[in-house]
Amino acid sequence: MYSLVLIVLHEVSQLNAVMNAWREAGAPALTILDSVSTRDLEKRASRDDLPLMPTIRDLLQSDDEPRKTMFAVVKDEVVDKIVAETEAIVGDLGEAHKGILIVVPLAKVVGYRGT
Repeated sequence: MYSLVLIVLHEVSQLNAVMNAWREAGAPALTILDSVSTRDLEKRASRDDLPLMPTIRDLLQSDDEPRKTMFAVVKDEVVDKIVAETEAIVGDLGEAHKGILIVVPLAKVVGYRGT
């Protein structure tokens, strides 16, 4: 079977290392997105640096460091290796400001091009 492995990475400087580790562990393809945390929306609602006609990006942009979200569909047998390799790079994901990694079992996958 297959799983979706997703990480919201707080330390963008670690992205290349995590990306390479996932590939070496068996992720055939990765998708990487820029992401923004909405945890501090109330704090940002009172911002005085917004343009007169703000865009969605202006409203969601924060003073926090940017984040990257990366995900891949992988075979179940490589999930534990991906998690271990990720924590070897970023540290214990249970600690604050490291990120979050999620694994979701997939009931059906169409178009998977992995080996």
